[in-house]
Amino acid sequence: MNNTLLIIDDDEAIHILTKSLLGKRYDLKHARNGQDAIDILSSEHIDLILSDIHMPNLTGLELLESLRADKDKKHIPVLIMTSLPTVEKEKKAYDLGASDFIPKSLFNKNPDKIIEQINMKLVTNIVFDQLDDSLEESKNKLVMSLMDTALLGLFNETVQTLCAELRALLFADFVGMWVLGKASSQLITFKGTAVENENDIRDIFSEPGFEKLKKTGQPFFSNHVYNQEHTFFSSIAKEKNLPAEIVIPLYSVNEQGFLVNEYQIPETATMFGAIVIKRSGLISSTEFELTSKLVIQAGTILYRLYRS
Repeated sequence: MNNTLLIIDDDEAIHILTKSLLGKRYDLKHARNGQDAIDILSSEHIDLILSDIHMPNLTGLELLESLRADKDKKHIPVLIMTSLPTVEKEKKAYDLGASDFIPKSLFNKNPDKIIEQINMKLVTNIVFDQLDDSLEESKNKLVMSLMDTALLGLFNETVQTLCAELRALLFADFVGMWVLGKASSQLITFKGTAVENENDIRDIFSEPGFEKLKKTGQPFFSNHVYNQEHTFFSSIAKEKNLPAEIVIPLYSVNEQGFLVNEYQIPETATMFGAIVIKRSGLISSTEFELTSKLVIQAGTILYRLYRS
C-alpha cells in the first residue's frame, strides 16, 4: 500500500508536476486552497502534506498553525513548498512544526532530492502519545538534525549526527555505531566520555552481546548489565558505573523498501550495522521503545547513504 500525500497549491502547474513525478510512488490527493485541504484531511487518511506557503484566504502558515492545534492531525508531517522563502517565514514555519522547506525549482532541477526528503520524513515520523514535552522536543530535534545532515548525502557525517543526537536525547554516557562485515566490524564513530581508548571498542564481533544480537536480530536493553551474560564492553561498564544498555541492529533496507513493506523490515533484510548505547541512569520501557524505533527506521536512511 502506497503512502498518501496531500498536495496543497493554488498553482495548477504544481499539481501537474507532482502527478508526473510522484504519482507512481505515492497516492496523491490534491487541494487548490487551504479549505479544500481541511475538507480532505477531515475525510481521508493523509501520511504527509506538501503545501505552498503563499495561498489566498488561508495561507500555508495559517493552515500549519491550525493543524498543530488539532490533536488528531498535529503529527502529520508538513513539507513547505515555496519559490521565495524569507528568513522570517522559514523561522515561523519551523516554529509551527514544519518539517522542512522544498524549493519548487527542485521539481525541475532535482526531483530525486524531493523523493529523498519525502521518504526520510515518512520513516522518521514516529508518534508516541505518552511522551513528555521534553522528550518530544528532543525527538523532533534529532529528526530535524538527521535530515539536514542526510540531505548532504554523507554517510559518516550522518552517523555522527545520529549518535550525537541520541546521546542528547537519552543523556547517554556512550553511543557508538558499527558497520558489520563478514568476519569483523568497523567502528564508524562514538560519542561520550566513557571510552578513553578507541581500540577497546573497535570490533564488537567478540563481544558476548553480539552473539545475542546476531541470534535474535532484534533490539534489546538491560538496566543491570553487570550480571548479564550477553552484554557489550562489560569491563568499561563496571569501571565507569554504567549499568544500563540499549543495543539496536540496523538492517540492509532503504527508506523506499521499508515504506513499500508497510513500515516493516523485510524478512530478507540482513543486519548491516549496530548501535550500542550505555548510561548510568535507568532506562524506561518508553525510552527503549522510542529509541529502538527511531534508530531502526532512521537506519534505512543510513543504509541508503552507506550503499551510495
